Order: sequence, then structure tokens, then C-alpha cells
Amino acid sequence: MLEHGLKLIKPVVDNDNDFGREVEVMNKIKALIEKHQLEAGDRLPSERKLSTKLSVTRNQVRAAIQKLEFYGIIKTMPQSGSIITGIGMPSINSMMIDVLDLEKPDFRSLVETRVIIETQAIILAATRISDENLLELEEAHIDFQEKITNGEPSVIEDLKFHLAIVKGSENTVLYGLMKIIVPDIIGHFNKEHICDRTQGNKLIEEHLNILNGIKSGDSKIASQALETHFIALREYIKK
Repeated sequence: MLEHGLKLIKPVVDNDNDFGREVEVMNKIKALIEKHQLEAGDRLPSERKLSTKLSVTRNQVRAAIQKLEFYGIIKTMPQSGSIITGIGMPSINSMMIDVLDLEKPDFRSLVETRVIIETQAIILAATRISDENLLELEEAHIDFQEKITNGEPSVIEDLKFHLAIVKGSENTVLYGLMKIIVPDIIGHFNKEHICDRTQGNKLIEEHLNILNGIKSGDSKIASQALETHFIALREYIKK
């Protein structure tokens, strides 16, 4: 890709039906939680079983689960599948309203918004990030590095690193906006790109430069590191 170790193969026109089915899956999972048919700690049925039960494709189920995971409603555990978290229903309702009220955006708009948010957030993060959020950013970098090193898909870990940057700004509005758009960015990446392992070390180095820039407390250094990381992405959205 241009920025995330993935390579653009060809533009893909989003299928409105795909988006609608993803929303349908999300709504049905939410309904099961509200009716207490799924409780905290319960494991979701397999993607195959959900796709059969809901009459949707496994890709649509997977996309819906990814979004719910980013909103803290579901957590995917290695070797254990997807688990319902202990988050309270009021929070779930608020999050789901945010997800479902956002009309299906185009990829360019998503990326432009993301660049705007992160460009401002990193300036704040360099001067006010808490020790707790800095640790979260460091752990996100390690997770991303491990995925790249092991030759595994790293899109989610990549975006979690960038989400942690915005969280480090200590600005809840910026962080909330970023959380809303990230799942759809992941969806577009998965549809339009394939992994390009050759860029892995470069991306790790760029992430490390961003991390060190924030740790230095110098907003100019941090901003420049992010700007370097965004060069290819900015070129892409100009097309």
C-alpha cells in the first residue's frame, strides 16, 4: 500500500449492497446483546455460521466484526475467535449511532479527514501525551513491527498505531472523530490493496521516527516525521 506497506492494484467501486449488509450484521449483533442473548465474555459464532444464519457473505461478516472491534464492542482473541466485551449498553448505543449515522464515505474523503486530524493531533500529542497513552503508542508500534517482521497482515495494527497518536493528543473530539472513520478506512484498504512486504522495514522506521518525535516533546520534529510518512498518501489523494 502507498503508506501502509500495501500496494494499490486497481480502484474498486464500492458496492452499496455490501455496505448495507455490513450495517445489517452490526445491527443484528447489537440486538443480540441488547436482548441478553449474548453477554460479556460470550464468543460469537464462527464467520461461516454467521454468514449462513444472516444470509450474507463471510467478507461482510468479517468487515462488520472489524468495525465492532474498533468500537470496543467485540474483541478478537488469537485462537479463540471474537468475544463480546463487558462494555455497558449505553456506550454501545452511543457508539452504534455514530457508526450507523455516518453515510458511506468515499475513500478520498476518509483519507483527507484522517490526514487533517492526525496533522493537528500530533502537535498536541508531542506536548501533552500522558505516560499511559505514550505506553499505548509504544505497544502499538511493537505490535505493528511484529506483524511486519512475521510477514503477517498489518493493516489493523498500523491504524491502531495512528489511532494511538490521536489519543495522545488528549483531545477527545479529535479522538472520537478518528475512531469513527478508521473502520471504514480499513475496509477500503482491504478491498483495494494487497500487501507489499518490500516496504515493511521503511514503514517500521517511519513509525519509530514518529514515536521518537512525540517522546522528544518537540512538535516540529514529530510533525515532520508524520509528514514524511504521509508523502505517498498525499500524492495518492491528489489523483
